[in-house]
Amino acid sequence: MNKGDWPADMLTEILSKLPVKSIVRFKCVAKTWCDLFKNPTFISQHLSISKRNNYLLVDYQNNGGENVMHLFVYQTLISYNDLPLQPPNHITCMNDSFCVYDGLFCLLDVFNYHITLWNPATREFRILPECNQNIPPKIEYCRHILGFGLDPLSNDYKVIYIRTYFNRKKRTRERHHAIYRMSTDSWRVLEVEDVLFFRELHISPNYNNTCVNGVYYWQASKLQASKVLCFHLNTEAFELIKSPISGSGKLLPLHEYRISMWDTERIERTNEIWVLSNDGHWTKLLKIDPLLKVERMFGFWKKNKVFIESESGQLLLYDLDIKELSDVGIKALEVGDIDVYIYDESLVSTSRD
Repeated sequence: MNKGDWPADMLTEILSKLPVKSIVRFKCVAKTWCDLFKNPTFISQHLSISKRNNYLLVDYQNNGGENVMHLFVYQTLISYNDLPLQPPNHITCMNDSFCVYDGLFCLLDVFNYHITLWNPATREFRILPECNQNIPPKIEYCRHILGFGLDPLSNDYKVIYIRTYFNRKKRTRERHHAIYRMSTDSWRVLEVEDVLFFRELHISPNYNNTCVNGVYYWQASKLQASKVLCFHLNTEAFELIKSPISGSGKLLPLHEYRISMWDTERIERTNEIWVLSNDGHWTKLLKIDPLLKVERMFGFWKKNKVFIESESGQLLLYDLDIKELSDVGIKALEVGDIDVYIYDESLVSTSRD
């Protein structure tokens, strides 16, 4: 049977189940295949299947002091070495907090403050244009906060960039808030009145934050009260809500469409998981008995197991049923250096073509 004899829908279904590496290689088979792989419907179908066969991405600093990104097949926790996660060469020094969504990485170079969207599966990347509107010439950058996700209504990927800088002329600390739209390759700087409540607001680094169902969530605090900062990607509006915990936890997706807060209490060693309902209220989903020598938790694995970081910097699995720990095989140089993400291979393009 020639390739031309295959029914189009059957061929599409078969190709949509292939890994990105194979699809990239098959672009040269025929122009129709190449066009298919660029079709938004096919890209969406492929991503939907990929989300059912995703990977666990562990970012940590090893004993040699090197930053390492290690992939595991999520269902088995077997190491996956077919996709080298080496950032593009133009990134001289990557910020230790980055965003991962739909197979795309949002990276900040701390030397030149350039932001890059990178798809490691297709090896494509896009360096975003600079956004210096309303920023005075003589400043000192103090802090950079990123957010990244998909607006489900417009199907547009967006970057939220919050910079804190010191204005040398005024001798004041100020903030700059901007939204990047991938579809237009342009930034929109938010007006002062849009972010008045940001005064006295402290936002946590990116490794404790995430995007769920069209909303990006950061942990924050204001006047010593714990908060959660939300950015709605469709309306491009911020919202500040109460946090279910008094300290700092970890925000994680729960079944893709819900946001959860994972908290490890330092003194009593209790572990709690909270879920945000549609009406904006937090509900305690689970309380795990105190565990000794646990630094923090990283989310569920196969429902009855959770990822944890030990006080010695090891990534472990804790079985909630039999109450046993098992080693995943990752040990960081220092405690608190491990960050865990869910990674989905995708065909989402960063090209400007």
